[in-house]
Amino acid sequence: MKPLLKLNTKEKAKLLHLLFPNEIPEFLNHLQQFCTHLHERQEGYEKLWNSRLMHFERWRVTSGYIVQLLESKRPKLESSSEAFASHLFFLDYATITVNQLSKYAETGCYNQRFKLAVPCFFQTTVNFLM
Repeated sequence: MKPLLKLNTKEKAKLLHLLFPNEIPEFLNHLQQFCTHLHERQEGYEKLWNSRLMHFERWRVTSGYIVQLLESKRPKLESSSEAFASHLFFLDYATITVNQLSKYAETGCYNQRFKLAVPCFFQTTVNFLM
């Protein structure tokens, strides 16, 4: 197995899923709530948006695709680390997913090991909302 620092984003996501399968359904709930909320209240989000990595409209559109993905493939994303990593951790999807994974670990998760693992796996330094 490669050292954690040499894993790419998809490999880290797959490993995180394998290590913490019980956290994945709750994280997916969090991700879906965020993406849905972003669409319902897009004007409020757009006013506060920090577009250093991604323009708001691109984020909004991608989050809509994530909602569709979660609605159509939820059981597979929960049960398969390969599907979880392949579908949610590439290109713009990864930007949103990693951002919300970090937020979930900080605020929504009660599993202390998961809270510690997420920043080790995905070091994020940019907040998209001010």
